[in-house]
Amino acid sequence: MEEIKTESPEAEGKKYLFVTVKDVEYGIEIGLVQEIIVMQEISPLPGAKPFCKGVINIRGTIVPVIDLRVKIGLEPCEYTDLACIVVVIVEGERIGMVVEEVNDVLQLGPDKLQDSPARNHGDRRNISCKIAKVNGSVKQIMDMSRVFDLETEEDNKAC
Repeated sequence: MEEIKTESPEAEGKKYLFVTVKDVEYGIEIGLVQEIIVMQEISPLPGAKPFCKGVINIRGTIVPVIDLRVKIGLEPCEYTDLACIVVVIVEGERIGMVVEEVNDVLQLGPDKLQDSPARNHGDRRNISCKIAKVNGSVKQIMDMSRVFDLETEEDNKAC
């Protein structure tokens, strides 16, 4: 992984870990990221929702793992050697997310971010809260509360 890059030298802003899911770069607020681990065997959970890959053991702690592609409504895929598990903390819970690739960490000031146009259209599958403009390209910033609120509360308890 590359060093942390600052897009705007004087910009104060947040740092984001950028990952790839189906050729789209998504940013995760770095404060939510606990660790990034290589793909490993995931123990399946019988009867779990399709997006729930199962659980892994991280230094004695059992962590549920979701397939981010499936969770956001995409078809599952065969993962390459670049795939990994990003462990985040959401509402005090550790959750692993399988992503296709981890790219880098960027610090983005407010001048590089704008609200996602799709955010206000009521599409519950839209997981982006902001759009980042970085070196002429567009990257999406994930709203982790929306990622884990795509199903009803009762459905989320199944994973």
